[in-house]
Amino acid sequence: MAFQVSLNHIGIATAAGNTQLEKLFRLLGITRGVSEQVAEQGVDVHFFNLEGTPPHLELLEVRDPAGSVAKFIEKRGPGIHHLSFLVEEGGLDPLMKTLTAEGFKFTYETPKAGAQGMRINFIHPATAGGVLIELMEARDAHPNQ
Repeated sequence: MAFQVSLNHIGIATAAGNTQLEKLFRLLGITRGVSEQVAEQGVDVHFFNLEGTPPHLELLEVRDPAGSVAKFIEKRGPGIHHLSFLVEEGGLDPLMKTLTAEGFKFTYETPKAGAQGMRINFIHPATAGGVLIELMEARDAHPNQ
Protein backbone atom coordinates (compact mmCIF):
# COMPACT_ATOMS: atom_id res chain seq x y z
CA MET A 1 0.00 0.00 0.00
CA ALA A 2 1.42 3.39 -0.99
CA PHE A 3 0.91 6.30 1.38
CA GLN A 4 0.81 9.95 0.33
CA VAL A 5 3.01 12.18 2.51
CA SER A 6 4.59 15.59 2.03
CA LEU A 7 7.16 17.56 4.01
CA ASN A 8 5.24 19.98 6.21
CA HIS A 9 7.92 21.54 8.40
CA ILE A 10 11.34 21.30 9.98
CA GLY A 11 11.18 21.62 13.77
CA ILE A 12 13.96 23.55 15.49
CA ALA A 13 14.40 23.33 19.27
CA THR A 14 15.24 26.56 21.05
CA ALA A 15 15.35 27.74 24.64
CA ALA A 16 12.75 30.22 25.87
CA GLY A 17 13.79 33.80 25.17
CA ASN A 18 16.39 32.90 22.52
CA THR A 19 15.61 35.47 19.82
CA GLN A 20 18.69 35.12 17.58
CA LEU A 21 17.15 32.63 15.17
CA GLU A 22 13.94 34.63 14.95
CA LYS A 23 16.00 37.76 14.24
CA LEU A 24 17.92 35.90 11.52
CA PHE A 25 14.67 34.70 9.91
CA ARG A 26 13.33 38.28 9.92
CA LEU A 27 16.52 39.59 8.28
CA LEU A 28 16.26 36.84 5.64
CA GLY A 29 12.70 37.94 4.87
CA ILE A 30 11.10 34.85 6.39
CA THR A 31 7.83 35.93 7.97
CA ARG A 32 6.38 34.68 11.22
CA GLY A 33 3.02 32.99 10.88
CA VAL A 34 0.91 31.48 13.63
CA SER A 35 2.08 30.74 17.15
CA GLU A 36 0.42 28.59 19.76
CA GLN A 37 1.11 26.81 23.01
CA VAL A 38 1.19 23.02 22.96
CA ALA A 39 1.01 22.28 26.68
CA GLU A 40 1.21 18.49 26.24
CA GLN A 41 4.63 18.91 24.59
CA GLY A 42 5.78 21.68 26.98
CA VAL A 43 6.47 24.17 24.19
CA ASP A 44 5.24 27.25 22.42
CA VAL A 45 5.44 26.73 18.67
CA HIS A 46 6.07 29.51 16.19
CA PHE A 47 5.69 28.78 12.48
CA PHE A 48 7.69 30.73 9.92
CA ASN A 49 6.53 30.75 6.32
CA LEU A 50 8.96 30.00 3.55
CA GLU A 51 8.22 31.00 -0.05
CA GLY A 52 5.23 28.87 -0.98
CA THR A 53 3.63 26.70 1.65
CA PRO A 54 4.51 24.23 3.03
CA PRO A 55 7.22 23.49 4.10
CA HIS A 56 7.58 25.77 7.08
CA LEU A 57 10.11 26.27 9.81
CA GLU A 58 8.77 25.60 13.31
CA LEU A 59 10.53 27.00 16.37
CA LEU A 60 9.86 24.88 19.44
CA GLU A 61 10.35 27.28 22.35
CA VAL A 62 10.70 25.41 25.64
CA ARG A 63 8.16 26.26 28.33
CA ASP A 64 8.34 23.10 30.43
CA PRO A 65 11.86 22.35 31.68
CA ALA A 66 10.84 18.70 32.21
CA GLY A 67 9.39 18.32 28.68
CA SER A 68 10.86 16.27 25.86
CA VAL A 69 12.14 19.30 23.92
CA ALA A 70 13.90 20.64 27.03
CA LYS A 71 15.52 17.21 27.47
CA PHE A 72 16.57 17.25 23.81
CA ILE A 73 18.27 20.64 24.27
CA GLU A 74 19.93 19.49 27.49
CA LYS A 75 21.35 16.41 25.74
CA ARG A 76 22.14 17.77 22.26
CA GLY A 77 21.83 21.55 22.46
CA PRO A 78 19.47 23.74 20.43
CA GLY A 79 19.07 22.95 16.77
CA ILE A 80 17.12 20.85 14.32
CA HIS A 81 14.78 18.64 16.31
CA HIS A 82 12.63 16.82 13.74
CA LEU A 83 11.30 16.55 10.21
CA SER A 84 7.52 16.56 9.96
CA PHE A 85 5.51 14.89 7.22
CA LEU A 86 1.84 15.49 6.56
CA VAL A 87 -0.04 12.23 5.96
CA GLU A 88 -3.14 12.09 3.79
CA GLU A 89 -6.46 12.20 5.64
CA GLY A 90 -7.26 8.86 7.22
CA GLY A 91 -3.74 7.59 6.59
CA LEU A 92 -1.95 8.03 9.92
CA ASP A 93 -3.28 4.95 11.70
CA PRO A 94 -2.74 2.55 8.76
CA LEU A 95 0.72 4.04 8.15
CA MET A 96 1.65 3.52 11.81
CA LYS A 97 0.47 -0.08 11.57
CA THR A 98 2.56 -0.68 8.43
CA LEU A 99 5.66 0.97 9.88
CA THR A 100 5.32 -0.93 13.17
CA ALA A 101 5.13 -4.20 11.24
CA GLU A 102 8.36 -3.16 9.47
CA GLY A 103 10.18 -2.64 12.79
CA PHE A 104 9.79 1.10 13.34
CA LYS A 105 9.05 2.24 16.90
CA PHE A 106 6.83 5.17 17.83
CA THR A 107 7.08 7.59 20.73
CA TYR A 108 3.39 7.15 21.55
CA GLU A 109 1.21 4.06 21.33
CA THR A 110 -1.57 6.16 19.77
CA PRO A 111 -1.43 9.62 18.14
CA LYS A 112 -1.60 12.72 20.35
CA ALA A 113 -2.96 16.22 19.78
CA GLY A 114 -0.39 18.53 18.21
CA ALA A 115 -0.22 22.11 16.94
CA GLN A 116 -2.48 23.42 14.20
CA GLY A 117 -5.27 20.92 14.84
CA MET A 118 -3.16 17.90 13.98
CA ARG A 119 -2.93 14.35 15.30
CA ILE A 120 0.75 13.50 15.64
CA ASN A 121 3.15 10.73 16.44
CA PHE A 122 6.91 10.48 16.21
CA ILE A 123 9.02 7.67 14.79
CA HIS A 124 11.77 7.07 17.34
CA PRO A 125 15.16 8.11 15.96
CA ALA A 126 16.75 4.82 17.07
CA THR A 127 14.70 3.10 14.35
CA ALA A 128 14.84 5.91 11.76
CA GLY A 129 18.55 6.36 11.14
CA GLY A 130 19.03 8.80 14.03
CA VAL A 131 16.40 11.29 12.81
CA LEU A 132 13.23 12.07 14.75
CA ILE A 133 10.36 11.94 12.26
CA GLU A 134 6.94 13.41 13.03
CA LEU A 135 3.91 12.13 11.19
CA MET A 136 0.87 14.40 11.29
CA GLU A 137 -2.72 14.24 10.09
CA ALA A 138 -5.59 16.72 10.34
CA ARG A 139 -7.66 16.04 13.45
CA ASP A 140 -10.90 16.55 11.45
CA ALA A 141 -10.47 12.97 10.23
CA HIS A 142 -10.76 11.85 13.89
CA PRO A 143 -12.99 14.39 15.72
CA ASN A 144 -12.74 12.57 19.07
CA GLN A 145 -8.95 12.99 19.28
